Amino acid sequence: MATSAHREKGHGGPSLSAHRTRHRLVCLSLVVALAAARAAQAQTSPQTPPSGGLSASTSRANPSRIVPFRVQIPSSVLADLKQRLSRVRFADELPDVGWDYGTNLEYLEGLVDYWRDKYDWRAQEKRLNQFDQFTTIIDGVDIHFIHRRSKNPDAMPLLLLNGWPSSMVEYSKVIGPLTDPVAYGGRAAESFDVVIPAMPGFGFSGKPRERGYDPERIARMWVQLMARLGYTRYSVHGSDWGSGIATRVALDDPAHVAALHLAGCGGGAPAQAAPVAVASGQTRSVTASANSAVDAAHNLGYQEIQSTKPQTLGQGLSDSPVGLASWILEKWYGWSDHDGDIGKTFTKDEILTNIMIYWVTNSGASSARIYYESRHMLGGALPASPFVQPTGRVTAPTGCGAFPSQYDRRATAVTTNTEAARQGAEARYNLVHFTTMPHGGHFPALEQPVLWLDDVRAFFRTAGARRTP
Repeated sequence: MATSAHREKGHGGPSLSAHRTRHRLVCLSLVVALAAARAAQAQTSPQTPPSGGLSASTSRANPSRIVPFRVQIPSSVLADLKQRLSRVRFADELPDVGWDYGTNLEYLEGLVDYWRDKYDWRAQEKRLNQFDQFTTIIDGVDIHFIHRRSKNPDAMPLLLLNGWPSSMVEYSKVIGPLTDPVAYGGRAAESFDVVIPAMPGFGFSGKPRERGYDPERIARMWVQLMARLGYTRYSVHGSDWGSGIATRVALDDPAHVAALHLAGCGGGAPAQAAPVAVASGQTRSVTASANSAVDAAHNLGYQEIQSTKPQTLGQGLSDSPVGLASWILEKWYGWSDHDGDIGKTFTKDEILTNIMIYWVTNSGASSARIYYESRHMLGGALPASPFVQPTGRVTAPTGCGAFPSQYDRRATAVTTNTEAARQGAEARYNLVHFTTMPHGGHFPALEQPVLWLDDVRAFFRTAGARRTP
């Protein structure tokens, strides 16, 4: 006790208590300064940074900087996922309903077992990292994108746009053949530089912190991206949301867009279906390959919730990996071309890697908000659909390469190869190419990469688009 008192009083110098007081004041000042800096950063940044990846820091002082990026998910995120999967509580299901009420329980249970015990994220991460990836700030948001240049200096730059619930996985099978066709048995003249951005709130892109990131705004962001990459002439392809956004890019940047290719340009009137007998002895019309309990109305529920109350749904998507998987999986099942066995169309690894990109980035809710932003972009009364068509006619040569099961497995299928469908496309586009593939669905570059590639190449031969005018 005496020794302590002696040390506190000291011998002619500052007391120990005074030193401690000054130390506390310095620490408090540092805490206050750090808090102020963080608050200032939050006020100047309209986004939540991307999570689950690794990249050099994107400088706010130099927002046009393009920064290399690699996917590298922390082990703690993967360990947490495995724990959640081990504690899953599945919902009950009525007997013998298949997929009529939504995601089938038996299939989901098998997928979760595989996810928990056999799926190798690190192997998939390695596959994704074979593609050159970057981030850059556009309109206040960190944008993640693949940018793979061809060895051919005359290669056409091609902006590839996807929608929901998709990701860069959709184009993973065609990046190589597009950028290096000779290595895949193709012609050097059919080479492309490939750019695949993730929309705001999707995947490894940042999450907006303000309203209004609708398709028109996103289209303007992609125009900026292509200019920042130094492309003065480029082409665009889109599927799902990417189709509407690609159309807007062509309308917004006609001086630089050389050609536009879409995974279908909309359908015409339903084809006449053959009547078949039902148990009551009466008849109803179904197509041979469709799920007879499903029609258009059954497939629009997701649109209504995501375009009106996405945040309500989003809490479940953020907290439960099985809930997220069930929500995404039902659309992949319903929008792909198969006989009821989705395993004949996609591998479990393909399905899960797409789901994982939503899970590790916690982008289930933020990606769903595009439906809300689009449906509210015009103001006033809500339109019947969140897919608001842009006004104006695209002057760039346009190709429509549709796939028969790209919309949904409804009882009366939407047809895309009718004269009415063609006339509708001609009213909106400078149509030079109009085809419907023999099979394929909503994610055609992943589901039918050969058919997709053949159609893209055929379109560019017809359009005669070149990198230089």
